[in-house]
Amino acid sequence: MTSKIENEKASPKQVGDAIKKASVETNADVLIYVGPTTKQLTQYATFIGGLPGHMKAHFDKCKVLERLFIPTKEFESFEKQLSDANSVESMLFQKVKDYFQSEVK
Repeated sequence: MTSKIENEKASPKQVGDAIKKASVETNADVLIYVGPTTKQLTQYATFIGGLPGHMKAHFDKCKVLERLFIPTKEFESFEKQLSDANSVESMLFQKVKDYFQSEVK
């Protein structure tokens, strides 16, 4: 018995394109947490398939928390902006840090 893949003939270019497409789609679903380390989260932790479910109650209480889960392709840009105390990224980071210090014991 032969499988469907064995019966199909694909050029090396088609195989390469399929691998690249799968890699792009996989990376699109990977988020990196760029906020402060807390009891529930570690800075730079990655999450596949979206936001972590165990943080839902915190997302409801701290609306900006979700904005610190970014696609990996935005990581370098975010980190550059974080060093500027007046940037949106820096303000988001500080709001989340304040939330976890005051609300979560």
